[in-house]
Amino acid sequence: KLSMAKHGERIHPSLRGIRYVIFPDNRWAQRWDFIMILVIIYFAFSVPYQLGISGGVTAVTSTGFFVFNVIANCIFAVDTFLSFFRAYRDNKGKLVYSLPSIRREYIRSGWFFINLLASFPSTSLLYQEGQKNLYHVD
Repeated sequence: KLSMAKHGERIHPSLRGIRYVIFPDNRWAQRWDFIMILVIIYFAFSVPYQLGISGGVTAVTSTGFFVFNVIANCIFAVDTFLSFFRAYRDNKGKLVYSLPSIRREYIRSGWFFINLLASFPSTSLLYQEGQKNLYHVD
């Protein structure tokens, strides 16, 4: 069944919402992926340092670390949202660009829950709690 678009054009149902789809070859999507890689590399080195070497002290006393983590959490949250619109290739190599299919696969794959956890502001909570304890006088 075809639906009517602007100017009387007919659009196949599989193309509805296509203007919202982010395709893999989109230049902005590729730049976004590069930013995500940089943030992930930062966390791959920073988290072991913060928890292991500094014993968590830097995580609750460093304003710079706190600010960067808030920004990173925002980046992860935006990435979680954008993933609901990103076309992908299925097992056969076919490009899937149907928004309902993209959303269904994103949730089924388990990546939605991983991304949701990554965007949780745990560092902000630790920082606030650490600041309370740091200046607490008995």
